[in-house]
Amino acid sequence: MNSLVKDKYLIWTAIGVVVCVVSLGIAIGIGNDFNDDNFVRLIVFLCCNVFGWLIYLFFQSFIFDAYQIYRMKFGKKESACEIATATEQTECIAASEQISQEPAPQEPIAASEPIEIHIDAQRHADSRANYANREKQEEEKRIRAVMEYIHYYMPRIADEQTVNHICTEVHQWMIHHEYKPNPILRKLPKLVNSVALRHFVWNIAERFMYKRYYSGDVKANFIRALFPEEFIDTDCDTTKNFKVNPRSTEIPIDDPEGNNLNFHYPEDYQPKHTI
Repeated sequence: MNSLVKDKYLIWTAIGVVVCVVSLGIAIGIGNDFNDDNFVRLIVFLCCNVFGWLIYLFFQSFIFDAYQIYRMKFGKKESACEIATATEQTECIAASEQISQEPAPQEPIAASEPIEIHIDAQRHADSRANYANREKQEEEKRIRAVMEYIHYYMPRIADEQTVNHICTEVHQWMIHHEYKPNPILRKLPKLVNSVALRHFVWNIAERFMYKRYYSGDVKANFIRALFPEEFIDTDCDTTKNFKVNPRSTEIPIDDPEGNNLNFHYPEDYQPKHTI
């Protein structure tokens, strides 16, 4: 226990003994005056105790200050053992603070694989070939779907030879957007106006692989070149108006629904090829 705390306990004990002795003496003296009445002695003893402790509390700071001055001038110096103990405690506290301030050891970071920046010639060739193969498969799938669409609608307005001619020219046009078709020089067996044919070229061009190359002028020039007789009285600007009466012709407008590029057929018809 700290020596200062011990000294405080000793002072309190001494003050308590003095207060009790003085209170007892006063109580005995006053009790004699009241024919040795013990009740009076008890009351006097308690009152003296309370009064004594009040005096102590009033002069407490003075008492302890005086004791500290006495201790500094005449008190014994701390023993070597106490000094050594205090030094050890100080060193332990400093060591613990130093340990808490030191960063925790980090786990070793596993070596990562080097980032591949350049590509070797073989891998580059394989990647290009893979991309070209997937692109070719996608284009073939779209061509099959368009050919099936032509085979479904065109036989009702053209003969077999004309339908095959249309399929051939459309196939070439799907491969290259600047292709100039060979014209159909004879009239179609069934009289149709240019609106149905404009619907036709709009519907198929919406399913082409590279639709961005097939602008309104490109589509208008193709259909006018393929069917010159049907568009002899229709100028280019009128031809580019592809969605005229979208539902009232032999070939209605067939817009794709979002990412689904399949054509819309009657419920009783099951297409063989889809996109």
